Amino acid sequence: MPYAAFTPYFMANGFSITEFIAKIFEHPITAFISFDLLLAALLLLVWMFVEGRRLKIQYYWLPMLAVVFIGLAFGLPLFMYLRELKLENKNK
Repeated sequence: MPYAAFTPYFMANGFSITEFIAKIFEHPITAFISFDLLLAALLLLVWMFVEGRRLKIQYYWLPMLAVVFIGLAFGLPLFMYLRELKLENKNK
């Protein structure tokens, strides 16, 4: 769903990543939100890496890719699902 909001922008302005990044940091409010999401994503990626290796979660890198290419709202639940599966199997 987040990409649906960007589609009209890219349709009107073309697909220029550098211009897009400049636009999201152009205004203080969007810069705040962007930095907040980037920090959350970075910390989530670190936690996924550490937790995935600690628990030996198979395919722990898949949610990491999902965070980068799709978003936090997809990557985090996917990782939590894989983590829960691993913890359930570990307790059996």
